[in-house]
Amino acid sequence: EKNLSFKIKNNIYWVGKKDWELDKFHGDEYSTDHATTYNSYLIKEEKNVLIDTVWMKYSKEFVKNLSKEIDLDEIDYIIANHAEIDHSGGLPELIKKIPDTPIYCTKMGVNSIKGHYHEDWDFHVVKTGDTLSVGNGKDLIFVEMNMLHW
Repeated sequence: EKNLSFKIKNNIYWVGKKDWELDKFHGDEYSTDHATTYNSYLIKEEKNVLIDTVWMKYSKEFVKNLSKEIDLDEIDYIIANHAEIDHSGGLPELIKKIPDTPIYCTKMGVNSIKGHYHEDWDFHVVKTGDTLSVGNGKDLIFVEMNMLHW
């Protein structure tokens, strides 16, 4: 499939997946007549950061497309904002390729991801106010927000 990534601004890229096949989300509560997206972002800076992945169903395609954007070994950090498999489903496939890459998430995120995948990857627990330097004087600031969806 065509790589649909695009530049958002400067050195920030959307590297997610647009899903035209999903027509219902959370049962019949929400229809997705115009597709849905699994949002993943790549920040290319002194440190390269991947934020979230995609639904597990698309994990191989995601990793293949991501490798067209960046040499996977150049990803310094992974941030998992949301542990459900439509956001973290690409992690198992990705971590097979870059097993030593640290994953930053909250304590609840670690527990949830371990519950889904039964893996003890290189987790780094963050809480509100923690920062992660990406270089060039830029930091990512973490804000813990439980159960935030819409």
